[in-house]
Amino acid sequence: MPYDTSVIIQAFTETADAIGITVSGGLSWAKSGGHKGQHQGDIDADNVGIGILTGYGFRIFSEESGFTLPSTHTPSTEVVAVIDPVDGSTNASKGIPFYAVSLCAIVDGAPLVGFVRNLASGDTYLGEVGKGSTKNGNFISASNVTEISKSVIGLNGYSAKHLGWGQCRAFGSAALELCMVAEGALDGYADLSDASLASWDILGGVLICQEAGATVICQDGNDYVPTDLEMRKRIVAAGTVELAQELQRRAWS
Repeated sequence: MPYDTSVIIQAFTETADAIGITVSGGLSWAKSGGHKGQHQGDIDADNVGIGILTGYGFRIFSEESGFTLPSTHTPSTEVVAVIDPVDGSTNASKGIPFYAVSLCAIVDGAPLVGFVRNLASGDTYLGEVGKGSTKNGNFISASNVTEISKSVIGLNGYSAKHLGWGQCRAFGSAALELCMVAEGALDGYADLSDASLASWDILGGVLICQEAGATVICQDGNDYVPTDLEMRKRIVAAGTVELAQELQRRAWS
């Protein structure tokens, strides 16, 4: 059955609004004692998001709390909302204004809506399957750079070798960096970390990239497909197929 994306977008907007208020009101960024890198503020923001999304009847998969089911079964229960309540929480804890709430709606195993908001600036990115991607309501498109020597590449982790880029940047929020690829601010992005990226880090940004005309592929060269939400994958994203393939080849050949 078709899904009304306006309801999903409304739920995601309410979630981002509420988490933004919670974060701006002051959270504890002390270590939580939970998983590696988790802060108490992550948990508090997650609780806010879970409360709203379950109210819409969505199933939820969150970085901070795993899977959550709504109390009653509704048609919306077929929507899985994947959330990272504060992607870049280390930045938030240090006062670096580059951290986001990242959301993606999965229906029948496929991403339908991606939503990422920079919680420091308020910039909001939205991607819908077949409808393109926007930043603050204006359509965006990815870079047309094909040559790696002319590119500016965002990085997660460290490269054991220079990959040939013109310049590189490391900002600390995969969700936002993918959105920067979608809007052409970065020509590409590469995950070179040991741990790889989780679905909650990248699903929203990946869909926003794809709808803006960018290419996202995995370490093995195949397109990124969220077949298992609990599986971590290394990815590269770029505005052009040529640059994505060159990044992939140089990173892992």
